[in-house]
Amino acid sequence: AGLINIHAIDSSILVFLKYSDTSNFMHEDVYGELNRLYLQSDVAKKLAKAQLLLKQERPDLSLLVLDGVRPISVQQKMWDMLDMPASEKGKFVSNPKNHSLHNYGAAVDITLADSLGNELDMGTTYDFAGELAYPVMEHKMLKEGKLTQQQVNNRMLLRKVMNKAGFFGIQTEWWHFNSCTRDRAKEIYKPVE
Repeated sequence: AGLINIHAIDSSILVFLKYSDTSNFMHEDVYGELNRLYLQSDVAKKLAKAQLLLKQERPDLSLLVLDGVRPISVQQKMWDMLDMPASEKGKFVSNPKNHSLHNYGAAVDITLADSLGNELDMGTTYDFAGELAYPVMEHKMLKEGKLTQQQVNNRMLLRKVMNKAGFFGIQTEWWHFNSCTRDRAKEIYKPVE
């Protein structure tokens, strides 16, 4: 589909695709043989820039990517697996009819890891559904003692390097970063079936 394996650009970026394992909120390997991180070439270059920025500030840390391109067929499978009303499903998985930026290889789910590959404490697990994962709620959660200053600092460092590299986050998931808008992705990329 014209995508590139991130390790062809930067082999130091750690990758553990949660959906090619059972340690995700669906408790199922939905990716099968897809276990490498593929992205649009320009997105991969931005991610390599984020890794460089992180290493300049914290040489002991690395980006750890948890998800990248997600074929529409997998998005549909995930949508179908959720046993709840469609109005609720959208809180966990984007409707495949609308195409997620993951379907274009233009979004990443990501965290930070130490030199041994251990994930830093971000206050919630990846794919946690709730306000504790919302970047817009961090100040409130910190005041209420539901997040620690270190957890918020870890999130802020991740956002800092990703934003400087050209990504932007969303309000409800500290781990999700887009490389462009959905409208722009539709203009310049083809979705991966």
